[in-house]
Amino acid sequence: MNNKEFIERVSQKTNFETEDVKNLTASMIEAMLESVADGDVVAIQGFGTFEPREKARRKIYNPTTKDFIIVPKKTTLSFKMSPTLKERINMND
Repeated sequence: MNNKEFIERVSQKTNFETEDVKNLTASMIEAMLESVADGDVVAIQGFGTFEPREKARRKIYNPTTKDFIIVPKKTTLSFKMSPTLKERINMND
């Protein structure tokens, strides 16, 4: 499902205008992006938790050049599913 299909589905389920749903989802995503970029954890009940995590600087081996290189530290995003989402995904197993 792409963004357009998602907006149309939410519009059908809520009976809101497509443009209103589009603006609302854009605002929600922007708020989530700001929070995660600030280092905050974003938890959505029934869906999951988004958490920024810092990966330490490390040394890796490059087999092509046969040299070790230093990979600088960086921040990644971790997602942990809620038990509700995990259960829904695994219902067909």
